[in-house]
Amino acid sequence: MQTMPRTQLRELQLDRLRDLIEKVLAGNAPLFGRKLQHAGITSPNDIETVDDVSRIPTTVKQELRDSEAEQPPLGEYRFTRRQDCVRLGSSTGTTGTPTITLWTRHDIWLEYESASRAWWRNGWRPGQIVTHAHPAYLYGGGVMLSGSLEYFGMLNVWVAPPDTDELAEQGIHMWERVHPDVSMVAFNYGRFAEVAAKIGKDLSADVGLPSFVLRGFGKKGLPIMTCGIEAYAYAGGPCAEGEGGHVHEDWAIVQAIDPATGRDVPDGEWGNLVVTTLDRDNGMLRYDLEEAACFVTEPCPCGETTKRGFWGGRFRDLLSSQSKHFQVTDIESALRTVAPVNDPTLEWQVVKPADDAAPLRVRVEMGLAGGDIADIAGDCAAAIASEVGVKAEVEVVERGSLERRGYKQVRLVDH
Repeated sequence: MQTMPRTQLRELQLDRLRDLIEKVLAGNAPLFGRKLQHAGITSPNDIETVDDVSRIPTTVKQELRDSEAEQPPLGEYRFTRRQDCVRLGSSTGTTGTPTITLWTRHDIWLEYESASRAWWRNGWRPGQIVTHAHPAYLYGGGVMLSGSLEYFGMLNVWVAPPDTDELAEQGIHMWERVHPDVSMVAFNYGRFAEVAAKIGKDLSADVGLPSFVLRGFGKKGLPIMTCGIEAYAYAGGPCAEGEGGHVHEDWAIVQAIDPATGRDVPDGEWGNLVVTTLDRDNGMLRYDLEEAACFVTEPCPCGETTKRGFWGGRFRDLLSSQSKHFQVTDIESALRTVAPVNDPTLEWQVVKPADDAAPLRVRVEMGLAGGDIADIAGDCAAAIASEVGVKAEVEVVERGSLERRGYKQVRLVDH
């Protein structure tokens, strides 16, 4: 599948896309049925090429939420009966009300197989020890990640998200006893590092926790890996040879589209990330994640024939200030160059601009070593001006002043 000639791969995609269309036309997933009706598609044969998928209107997450609210609890976008599913989970809810996701045994197998491709590409191997701190229970991502790692053959050390110092210490003490070969503690690394410093330890030198390493970074951004837990968790992953993440095109049609036309943007240009899942029981048809993505189809030295993609962030995190457009993470990149605010971790927030002409308001916590507040604030403002190109008013606050979360820190606030 990973080295299939592209003409053959497109034929496979077309067959599986028609199967998906046939299920919708048979009365499954009425929400998507209305989309096909709008596009004038009355038969799977109306889809003559894979590119015809762009005739179908996109669906955004708010439509899923609305569908679940109007037809509780599962809405009108499911392809299977609840009785045929074996797992229920939800999204994190960081952008609104969490949506419910259902998986059949086949859907879970497809995700595990997809993840295994990604783990192997990234240089990991069965028999290694891996650790992560994703949330569990109703959030579907933690269970899916643990299951995929175990399916791949790694020893899974799943610690709790560090919502409290006590939970963070539990994870730290386990890592002292069982040293991971691979760390997937990325979203929560700073919180663990901060608690480790409180008990006089360094995560790397004393605890033995390796840094999270992901191949495939390029000039464009993060090598694409996911299309949302509700659609396709492990849509692709990077290799060691080329930039970007290889997309599992046998199991999805993943696009970067111009939202004005619904059509693919040219190779290398940014557009909305849109996914149509293939060969799964609970599918998604033209699901727009409202996130930035770009793709390249040029051959990769590794030998895979699939296209490669980059993720450019959520559009809701795109800021506009002083006629500049940038991501919230660009502020973080600038602040990481200022040593006094990075000891032991960088904790910061940016206030969403209400006035384009006004300076950007940024709060950043003082590091443990302390220092002159005015000088540090000036250094931070200078770094933001240099890296991002905007003027910022930086407020340096005491350590522990900003909110902490065990997973996905809040960096953009309204006031």
